[in-house]
Amino acid sequence: MVSSANYSISITQGHGSSVAAPGIVRNNLKKDEQKAPVVNIPDAKIKYRKIKLSDKYMVHGEWAEDYVVKEEVSTSSKEIEQNVALMNRYRLIKFNLPSKKIVRYLKNCYKIDNIEAPMRYHGAGTKAIQSVLDRSLADKDTEGRIVLYAEITDGETSPAGFFYKLGFRFVDKTMNEAMEAWVRKKIETEAPNLTGMMYLPKNHINKVMMYGRNLL
Repeated sequence: MVSSANYSISITQGHGSSVAAPGIVRNNLKKDEQKAPVVNIPDAKIKYRKIKLSDKYMVHGEWAEDYVVKEEVSTSSKEIEQNVALMNRYRLIKFNLPSKKIVRYLKNCYKIDNIEAPMRYHGAGTKAIQSVLDRSLADKDTEGRIVLYAEITDGETSPAGFFYKLGFRFVDKTMNEAMEAWVRKKIETEAPNLTGMMYLPKNHINKVMMYGRNLL
Protein backbone atom coordinates (compact mmCIF):
# COMPACT_ATOMS: atom_id res chain seq x y z
CA MET A 1 0.00 0.00 0.00
CA VAL A 2 1.27 3.43 -0.83
CA SER A 3 1.37 5.67 2.21
CA SER A 4 2.07 9.07 0.78
CA ALA A 5 0.79 12.57 1.39
CA ASN A 6 -2.26 13.82 -0.53
CA TYR A 7 -2.59 17.30 -2.01
CA SER A 8 -5.62 19.13 -3.34
CA ILE A 9 -5.52 22.35 -5.32
CA SER A 10 -8.11 24.51 -7.01
CA ILE A 11 -7.29 26.42 -10.18
CA THR A 12 -9.30 29.38 -11.47
CA GLN A 13 -8.99 30.75 -14.97
CA GLY A 14 -7.55 34.28 -15.08
CA HIS A 15 -9.43 37.13 -16.70
CA GLY A 16 -8.12 40.32 -18.28
CA SER A 17 -9.13 43.69 -16.88
CA SER A 18 -8.79 47.32 -17.81
CA VAL A 19 -8.25 50.35 -15.58
CA ALA A 20 -9.15 53.91 -16.56
CA ALA A 21 -7.68 57.03 -14.96
CA PRO A 22 -10.07 59.01 -12.67
CA GLY A 23 -12.19 61.58 -14.46
CA ILE A 24 -11.68 60.07 -17.92
CA VAL A 25 -14.76 58.79 -19.73
CA ARG A 26 -14.12 56.33 -22.54
CA ASN A 27 -16.92 56.81 -25.08
CA ASN A 28 -15.07 55.27 -28.00
CA LEU A 29 -15.91 51.68 -27.05
CA LYS A 30 -18.36 49.84 -29.22
CA LYS A 31 -21.81 49.29 -27.81
CA ASP A 32 -21.36 45.49 -27.82
CA GLU A 33 -18.06 45.80 -25.96
CA GLN A 34 -19.63 48.00 -23.28
CA LYS A 35 -22.33 45.43 -22.58
CA ALA A 36 -20.17 42.29 -22.90
CA PRO A 37 -20.86 40.05 -19.89
CA VAL A 38 -18.06 38.71 -17.71
CA VAL A 39 -17.87 34.93 -18.01
CA ASN A 40 -16.70 33.11 -14.90
CA ILE A 41 -15.00 29.80 -15.63
CA PRO A 42 -15.58 27.23 -12.86
CA ASP A 43 -12.57 25.98 -10.95
CA ALA A 44 -10.79 22.74 -11.77
CA LYS A 45 -9.99 20.59 -8.76
CA ILE A 46 -7.15 18.10 -8.81
CA LYS A 47 -5.99 15.60 -6.21
CA TYR A 48 -2.51 14.15 -6.32
CA ARG A 49 0.09 12.56 -4.08
CA LYS A 50 3.79 12.00 -3.97
CA ILE A 51 4.96 8.44 -4.49
CA LYS A 52 8.36 7.65 -3.05
CA LEU A 53 10.77 4.98 -4.20
CA SER A 54 10.65 3.57 -0.68
CA ASP A 55 6.93 2.88 -1.20
CA LYS A 56 7.89 0.05 -3.59
CA TYR A 57 5.16 0.94 -6.10
CA MET A 58 5.54 -1.94 -8.56
CA VAL A 59 4.78 -1.26 -12.24
CA HIS A 60 4.55 -3.14 -15.54
CA GLY A 61 4.60 -2.05 -19.16
CA GLU A 62 6.87 0.15 -21.27
CA TRP A 63 8.23 2.96 -19.13
CA ALA A 64 10.91 5.55 -19.82
CA GLU A 65 14.10 4.58 -18.01
CA ASP A 66 14.09 7.70 -15.84
CA TYR A 67 10.76 6.63 -14.28
CA VAL A 68 11.66 3.20 -12.92
CA VAL A 69 14.38 1.41 -11.02
CA LYS A 70 15.00 -2.31 -11.45
CA GLU A 71 15.60 -4.63 -8.54
CA GLU A 72 16.31 -8.34 -8.31
CA VAL A 73 14.14 -10.04 -5.70
CA SER A 74 13.73 -13.59 -4.50
CA THR A 75 10.61 -15.52 -5.42
CA SER A 76 8.19 -15.41 -2.50
CA SER A 77 6.91 -18.50 -0.70
CA LYS A 78 3.38 -17.59 -1.82
CA GLU A 79 4.45 -17.65 -5.48
CA ILE A 80 6.11 -21.02 -4.94
CA GLU A 81 2.90 -22.41 -3.39
CA GLN A 82 0.86 -21.10 -6.33
CA ASN A 83 3.31 -22.71 -8.75
CA VAL A 84 3.07 -26.07 -6.98
CA ALA A 85 -0.74 -25.82 -7.04
CA LEU A 86 -0.67 -25.21 -10.81
CA MET A 87 1.57 -28.23 -11.42
CA ASN A 88 -0.69 -30.42 -9.27
CA ARG A 89 -3.72 -29.22 -11.21
CA TYR A 90 -2.17 -29.65 -14.65
CA ARG A 91 -0.01 -32.73 -14.14
CA LEU A 92 1.16 -32.91 -17.76
CA ILE A 93 2.62 -29.40 -17.64
CA LYS A 94 5.64 -28.27 -15.64
CA PHE A 95 5.87 -24.64 -14.68
CA ASN A 96 9.44 -23.49 -14.18
CA LEU A 97 9.60 -20.79 -11.55
CA PRO A 98 12.92 -18.94 -11.22
CA SER A 99 14.35 -18.46 -7.74
CA LYS A 100 14.86 -14.76 -8.49
CA LYS A 101 13.12 -12.22 -10.73
CA ILE A 102 13.52 -8.62 -11.85
CA VAL A 103 10.84 -6.19 -10.70
CA ARG A 104 10.45 -2.48 -11.44
CA TYR A 105 9.43 0.21 -8.99
CA LEU A 106 8.43 3.81 -9.63
CA LYS A 107 10.99 6.42 -8.77
CA ASN A 108 9.94 9.46 -6.75
CA CYS A 109 7.09 11.10 -8.68
CA TYR A 110 3.68 12.73 -8.36
CA LYS A 111 0.59 10.66 -9.13
CA ILE A 112 -2.62 12.41 -10.15
CA ASP A 113 -5.54 10.55 -8.61
CA ASN A 114 -8.46 12.71 -9.69
CA ILE A 115 -9.23 15.85 -11.65
CA GLU A 116 -12.60 17.57 -11.91
CA ALA A 117 -13.25 20.30 -14.47
CA PRO A 118 -16.98 21.30 -14.49
CA MET A 119 -16.62 22.84 -17.97
CA ARG A 120 -14.72 21.13 -20.78
CA TYR A 121 -12.56 22.89 -23.36
CA HIS A 122 -11.96 25.98 -21.24
CA GLY A 123 -8.40 25.23 -20.11
CA ALA A 124 -9.01 24.87 -16.38
CA GLY A 125 -7.96 21.21 -16.35
CA THR A 126 -4.78 22.02 -18.27
CA LYS A 127 -3.86 24.77 -15.81
CA ALA A 128 -4.39 22.41 -12.89
CA ILE A 129 -2.01 19.84 -14.38
CA GLN A 130 0.51 22.57 -15.17
CA SER A 131 0.46 23.53 -11.50
CA VAL A 132 1.22 19.95 -10.44
CA LEU A 133 4.02 19.79 -13.01
CA ASP A 134 5.43 23.05 -11.71
CA ARG A 135 5.51 21.55 -8.22
CA SER A 136 7.16 18.37 -9.49
CA LEU A 137 9.82 20.35 -11.34
CA ALA A 138 10.58 22.33 -8.19
CA ASP A 139 10.92 19.11 -6.18
CA LYS A 140 14.51 17.82 -6.47
CA ASP A 141 13.25 14.27 -5.79
CA THR A 142 10.69 14.10 -8.61
CA GLU A 143 12.27 16.33 -11.31
CA GLY A 144 9.03 16.69 -13.29
CA ARG A 145 7.90 13.07 -13.14
CA ILE A 146 4.09 12.68 -13.16
CA VAL A 147 1.97 9.54 -13.57
CA LEU A 148 -1.77 8.93 -13.67
CA TYR A 149 -4.32 6.27 -14.49
CA ALA A 150 -6.70 7.25 -17.29
CA GLU A 151 -10.08 5.69 -16.63
CA ILE A 152 -13.70 6.10 -17.63
CA THR A 153 -15.57 7.78 -14.77
CA ASP A 154 -18.85 8.76 -16.45
CA GLY A 155 -19.48 5.34 -17.96
CA GLU A 156 -19.11 6.68 -21.50
CA THR A 157 -15.88 8.55 -22.28
CA SER A 158 -12.21 8.23 -21.40
CA PRO A 159 -9.95 11.23 -20.67
CA ALA A 160 -7.19 9.52 -22.68
CA GLY A 161 -7.53 12.01 -25.55
CA PHE A 162 -7.08 14.99 -23.26
CA PHE A 163 -4.00 13.55 -21.55
CA TYR A 164 -2.47 12.29 -24.79
CA LYS A 165 -2.77 15.67 -26.56
CA LEU A 166 -1.30 17.31 -23.47
CA GLY A 167 1.78 15.09 -23.72
CA PHE A 168 1.16 12.02 -21.54
CA ARG A 169 1.80 8.54 -22.93
CA PHE A 170 0.46 5.08 -22.11
CA VAL A 171 2.81 2.37 -20.92
CA ASP A 172 1.22 0.16 -23.59
CA LYS A 173 2.70 0.70 -27.07
CA THR A 174 -0.44 -0.42 -28.92
CA MET A 175 -2.56 2.13 -27.05
CA ASN A 176 -0.18 4.93 -28.02
CA GLU A 177 -0.39 3.83 -31.64
CA ALA A 178 -4.20 3.98 -31.49
CA MET A 179 -4.09 7.45 -29.96
CA GLU A 180 -1.60 8.70 -32.55
CA ALA A 181 -3.84 7.43 -35.36
CA TRP A 182 -6.74 9.35 -33.80
CA VAL A 183 -4.69 12.56 -33.56
CA ARG A 184 -3.60 12.28 -37.21
CA LYS A 185 -7.24 12.24 -38.38
CA LYS A 186 -7.56 15.90 -37.36
CA ILE A 187 -11.32 15.67 -37.07
CA GLU A 188 -13.59 16.36 -34.12
CA THR A 189 -14.38 12.82 -33.03
CA GLU A 190 -14.34 11.30 -29.57
CA ALA A 191 -11.01 9.79 -28.59
CA PRO A 192 -10.76 6.00 -28.25
CA ASN A 193 -12.13 4.81 -24.91
CA LEU A 194 -8.79 3.53 -23.67
CA THR A 195 -7.85 3.14 -20.03
CA GLY A 196 -4.52 2.46 -18.40
CA MET A 197 -1.42 3.87 -16.75
CA MET A 198 0.13 6.95 -18.34
CA TYR A 199 3.24 9.01 -17.63
CA LEU A 200 4.73 12.29 -18.81
CA PRO A 201 7.92 11.76 -20.86
CA LYS A 202 10.75 14.14 -20.02
CA ASN A 203 10.86 15.50 -23.57
CA HIS A 204 7.16 16.49 -23.31
CA ILE A 205 7.52 18.66 -20.20
CA ASN A 206 7.91 21.86 -22.21
CA LYS A 207 4.87 20.94 -24.32
CA VAL A 208 2.69 20.67 -21.21
CA MET A 209 3.94 23.93 -19.71
CA MET A 210 3.32 25.82 -22.99
CA TYR A 211 0.04 24.11 -23.88
CA GLY A 212 -2.81 26.57 -24.40
CA ARG A 213 -0.67 29.66 -23.91
CA ASN A 214 -0.90 32.45 -26.46
CA LEU A 215 2.71 33.48 -27.05
CA LEU A 216 3.45 36.70 -28.92
